[in-house]
Amino acid sequence: MRAPLTFESLASAFFIAFAVAALATQASPHRRAQVALLSALMAIGVIAASQAAEATRGWLGHAYLVAAYWIPALLIPSSDPPGRFESWLVRSDQWCRIFAINPPAWAALILELSYLLCYVLVPVAFVLVWTSGTIADVDRFWTAVLLSGFLCYASLPWLVSRPPRMLNAAAAESAGVHGVNEFVLKRVSHGLNTFPSGHVAVSLAAALEVMPISQPAGIVLLVIASAIAAGAVLGRYHYALDVLVGGILAITVSWFV
Repeated sequence: MRAPLTFESLASAFFIAFAVAALATQASPHRRAQVALLSALMAIGVIAASQAAEATRGWLGHAYLVAAYWIPALLIPSSDPPGRFESWLVRSDQWCRIFAINPPAWAALILELSYLLCYVLVPVAFVLVWTSGTIADVDRFWTAVLLSGFLCYASLPWLVSRPPRMLNAAAAESAGVHGVNEFVLKRVSHGLNTFPSGHVAVSLAAALEVMPISQPAGIVLLVIASAIAAGAVLGRYHYALDVLVGGILAITVSWFV
């Protein structure tokens, strides 16, 4: 029997812990049981997958990250009204925006385009580590990325808020690159705000983990991850505080990993 890699142990521990934590949420008993069962099955799946060939195990980190993003959202009814946490985030965002600098149109366009790259940065970074590093590098990569993502997603059932772009229900339909971003988000996102920002945390963690493998590639990815963070605030996909805490989280996790 193969020993699980660190990221596999981390993933299985997360899903087991969330299966237990789901039972303590305010969701309906039926939904709590569903999520607890789904989380437990994910944990079993991770443990079973740890016995697969190395060529398969590394790629499964993507599935663990996506599952951890969606499962907590299942505990939040769409009818739930915004609460105190969202109000606090809105107030903090208003204060942060006092210090914001409005970029020129060309810079705003670049940042909007950069935000679209949050969906491909982790897979691209993984391929770089997979092709140029060792299995230990792959393990370290996923440990940093998954831990950053897990810490962002796990708080969702207790720190419920909507993205700032969704607060103005009367806003006109967006056009251009911003419209493309909103189109994509409606189809690949659960429509809730993660605190800290999961997009920022996992993108930055992935970029930092490429640095020991290829410094030039790591620098390019760090620039893109920074642009994703700025684009998240500019496009109101996240609150400024989400982005700041997400960046600090990724740096801290990568430092210790």
